[in-house]
Amino acid sequence: MKAAKLILIAAMMAPMSANAGFNAFIDGHKLHDKSRAYKKDDIETANLYDAGAYLYYIMGVIDSNIGSGLFCPQNITSDQAANVVTKYLNEHPQSLDSSGEALVKAALAQEWPCKQ
Repeated sequence: MKAAKLILIAAMMAPMSANAGFNAFIDGHKLHDKSRAYKKDDIETANLYDAGAYLYYIMGVIDSNIGSGLFCPQNITSDQAANVVTKYLNEHPQSLDSSGEALVKAALAQEWPCKQ
């Protein structure tokens, strides 16, 4: 288990190349695939890189939108946010052609809307 954690940390530190096209680097289909790795019950067979990438992607969207007024979660954990996004992806398969960022924002805004 310790070796798996070290591999995950090393993989997350490796640079990720940007997509040369104009499409989102992570679309809903890719994000949904990564969500399956994150929620997999058997940690021994889960793709730890995808699971970590999923969690950190969501955290990045949250961090880059703090104060935007799109969503207003208070004192949540990264696991709570990931569970909300996973639920949203599962309930909206018709939206998976959208960018991963748009889907994360939509999920969080639905769960934690800002009070007007």
